[in-house]
Amino acid sequence: MNYIDGCPHEALDSDLQPSRYRSTLVSHNIVVSGNRTSIRLEPEMWDGLREICQRERSPINKICTTVAMQKLKGTSLTAAIRVYVMRYFRLAATEDGHIKAGHGNGLNFGLYVNTSSYARKPAARLTKTSFS
Repeated sequence: MNYIDGCPHEALDSDLQPSRYRSTLVSHNIVVSGNRTSIRLEPEMWDGLREICQRERSPINKICTTVAMQKLKGTSLTAAIRVYVMRYFRLAATEDGHIKAGHGNGLNFGLYVNTSSYARKPAARLTKTSFS
């Protein structure tokens, strides 16, 4: 019996090898409220955060400071950033975007779809940065 994330699976496709789901955390130094700190996130989260910075025309330090000021007490900054990135893109998601990414067919869940074949355009501009 093979296992993925502790769950038994009868057969493993080559695309579903457990190592493919393991992500190495990457550390970067940022400045939050004037204080330098190190943040460890998955490469995909860094990519998402950089894209948000580009879309919002705002430096990463400013966005991370905003997240830090709005996070719940007791929540780590890295967890708050992950939630912010996920909610940012979730709020911007549209049915058209899901169809173009191949979501909803139960086969790939959009994890490894090459999105460069179509132009990405934001469906709606987010104006509120709060995620609480």
